[in-house]
Amino acid sequence: MSFKKILAGTIILSGLTLSAFSQASSVPKNVNVALDNNNYPFSFTDENGHISGYDGDLLRIIQKKLPEYKFTFSSVSQDAILTGLKTGAYDLSANHFYLNKDRAKSFDYSHQPTGISDLRLIVRKGDNSINSLDDIAKKHKKLNPINVNDARYTVIEQYNETHPSTPITLTPSGEETALDMFRSVESGEYDAAIYPIGGYLSLIKKVPLNIKASATIGLFPTVVLYKKGEDATLISKVDNILVSLKKDGTLAKLSEKWYQENVYTLPGADKVKVSNDL
Repeated sequence: MSFKKILAGTIILSGLTLSAFSQASSVPKNVNVALDNNNYPFSFTDENGHISGYDGDLLRIIQKKLPEYKFTFSSVSQDAILTGLKTGAYDLSANHFYLNKDRAKSFDYSHQPTGISDLRLIVRKGDNSINSLDDIAKKHKKLNPINVNDARYTVIEQYNETHPSTPITLTPSGEETALDMFRSVESGEYDAAIYPIGGYLSLIKKVPLNIKASATIGLFPTVVLYKKGEDATLISKVDNILVSLKKDGTLAKLSEKWYQENVYTLPGADKVKVSNDL
């Protein structure tokens, strides 16, 4: 065989190898994403079986900006989300998650907020005796039970730690829909529930109830939770996208669409950041 033929064959083989490498490297990396199937308006499965809500919309927007990744979505319960992240069955989830010490230890997380949660007390209309957590504690009011995996549970735990002489009675519960919480307040079974105003406003439009919301009792950043040891490049890219979505007004539009308010116009919203001290 002549040198020219050998050289030509080598070039062709090299070209095929580079082409195969290029095709292999362009295959998107799969990311298993879990969202809650029944946590309206944050994430839920609609009547057509599609994952929807603030976090469902947000993750689809993020996916479009990350063509090098392919998001595969699963819709499960919140308890199943957290278990799946711990076992590695899922890579990430956004479900209006607050960050607390336990979550910071158990998971990786976004260092930019996915949004802001405006936490309120939900009470019966005509009941003007409850306007703060102090009112619940000092007047011995009954607070609706809270799932131990829910960050609202941690909010009350932290209140009790700083008010040891007048703690709020904190009762753990299994998973419960917001509508069931609100109905238990309306019926008088409990005096108050603690819940983000966005969820309250969205639900009250669909199911009018004889309840009302207090003034804000705190603004909290919401985050993406990742399985421990997740790809640091993915986390960094999502953080950068969250910054850009805040700057261009996308997060504000999602807030108005799903929470019935622009949380970014609330007093103190500009100071809400993900803590690095947990």
